[in-house]
Amino acid sequence: MPYQTIQSESNPKFKRWKKMAQSARAIRAERATLAEGAHLAQTALERDIKVQAVLLRAKGLNNEAAALLEKFLQKGVQAFVLDSLLFDAISPVEHGAGLMIEISLPTVQRPRAMSTDVLYLDGIQDPGNIGTLIRTAVASGVHSIASSPECAHFWSPKALRAGMGAHFAAALYENVKPQELRELFDARILAADARGGSDLYLSEGWEAGHTVWMMGSEGQGLSQAALAVTDERLYIPIDHDCESLNVSAAAAVCLFEQRRRRLTQKR
Repeated sequence: MPYQTIQSESNPKFKRWKKMAQSARAIRAERATLAEGAHLAQTALERDIKVQAVLLRAKGLNNEAAALLEKFLQKGVQAFVLDSLLFDAISPVEHGAGLMIEISLPTVQRPRAMSTDVLYLDGIQDPGNIGTLIRTAVASGVHSIASSPECAHFWSPKALRAGMGAHFAAALYENVKPQELRELFDARILAADARGGSDLYLSEGWEAGHTVWMMGSEGQGLSQAALAVTDERLYIPIDHDCESLNVSAAAAVCLFEQRRRRLTQKR
């Protein structure tokens, strides 16, 4: 079987993968990242994503992962079998499929006054939330996602795992300052802000035209810089027994309310 075995943590390839697993800086420098699991591997195959290597856990693969491995080998992708402890050291999950792929990051040019719907993430630090937000946006029909310089990296292994393949269907723009949004996107800027504004459900007309929905960090909410460029602030009316929503849940409420209104208007 055409693969190489890696059993030492001093192996240069393993050291490189470990840096990518732990550091957004390494991912940016290498222009590559690690994606764990059969679903991401299958999505990469379907979307013809450039795969640099397949990483396998020495303990063995389930039938689904083995079938995917064969497809990568047929494409000429090199496979590496890692000692189980080494594989676990770089995997974003404890009990995965025993398969990871190294993928090249796409090159995305910043738009200029593009007319499209956008989800903007302001200072969100949790990679799991980042991935879930990308997945939620794509599911709602929003395929452009931008993030502030303070956000966690879009392409970290944990964010990819949470995104479940949605990264490959989205245009992702990192390090976008709030004041740059009007230059990049021709859309009305809406702030999801629990501190005030208009009721999401009672307010009318905000869904007209293209929108940039801004979602703030888990603890602090939207920054003052983000609020300064907002056209309208909207809040989700929640029951008084609950203090707040997770940012991913809040984004789902706002984006799918937008989708619902637009679909209703088309009838």
